[in-house]
Amino acid sequence: MTKENIIRAYFKMWLTKDFSKIPTLFAPEIIYTECYGPQYVGITEMLAWIQHKSAEQTVLEWRIGDILSVDNQTVVTWFFKAREATTYSFDGVSIMTFNADNQICQVSEYQSKASHSRPYKEV
Repeated sequence: MTKENIIRAYFKMWLTKDFSKIPTLFAPEIIYTECYGPQYVGITEMLAWIQHKSAEQTVLEWRIGDILSVDNQTVVTWFFKAREATTYSFDGVSIMTFNADNQICQVSEYQSKASHSRPYKEV
């Protein structure tokens, strides 16, 4: 499976809530840092987070923009929209590192507001 296919499969899991392939796509020693601070070290912590988060959150959209791979790292831009107590959305970027077995071994996420302005448009 290509890096792009692995990433697309992972994003789709949040929409379908079928996380059965997580141990195949992610390395046992995964380090996953979310865009708002929490970090999960190891597949056990990651699965605990997924179980908890998917019970309280419904992902409405997780749309991939660009995917750029160089050697063992891939950068993915995306738009995320979910519902918990309220519906929210934001743009994001993930930097993903793959190990020699083509599994994701590190994820670092970053977010930006989805609503953008152009304050100098008239300049």
